[in-house]
Amino acid sequence: MTAQTQLMEALQEDGAGVELLHNDVQVFDDMGKGIFSKKAFHIDRRFPPWLRTIAPKSGCTLFEESKNCFPVTSTSVTLPLFAKFKMRIDSVHYADRGETPNIHKLPEDVLKKRKVVYIDIAEVTEAEKKKKMYASDTSDPRTFKSTTTGRGPLHQGWQQESKPVMCAYKLVYTEFDYWGLQGKIEDFMQTYEQGLFQAANRQLFCWIDDWYGLSLTDVRDFEREVAERVC
Repeated sequence: MTAQTQLMEALQEDGAGVELLHNDVQVFDDMGKGIFSKKAFHIDRRFPPWLRTIAPKSGCTLFEESKNCFPVTSTSVTLPLFAKFKMRIDSVHYADRGETPNIHKLPEDVLKKRKVVYIDIAEVTEAEKKKKMYASDTSDPRTFKSTTTGRGPLHQGWQQESKPVMCAYKLVYTEFDYWGLQGKIEDFMQTYEQGLFQAANRQLFCWIDDWYGLSLTDVRDFEREVAERVC
């Protein structure tokens, strides 16, 4: 997914320019064995106009460090331009239809502040069309049918009918402790991440015939190929 997205960003006129800086197997004290990855997103062209006017280009790189111990992942995001900016995304992948109310086991005080957003990868509203991340992305779960697995297309109500099905529960913490800009930046990053989740999971489903059955060696070979093409 990272390599495919990196390639699409490179072809996108206003792409974020994704760089995969680090990707290997590690053992984490809090999560056990998994994959550690570090990516750089050059997102200045994705900034809203009001932010682009005050942001130096040299500081418009967003760094993402991720610990992937599927079915649990934890991702930290920093933006050196703003030292007080913090974002963390904790994910739990679970074989249900989104019915688990507090899968992250949040304490009551945090639970009261949580806002729940349901993301439907087959969503077709005008708002979702406008939030399309990549012009070259033709992924459409409503029409795609996998020749390898027979899954798809996803019609209205697919969440209750499709088998097998899995829900990705993503808990996004955002903190931006700068007076006057806090609300705007936090809203921008939450919206950006929501669009990223939408696009990535649409692609993950529609590209199933490309990745289903691949070995880790196959994946690493493809990542190296993409890195050579976009550097």
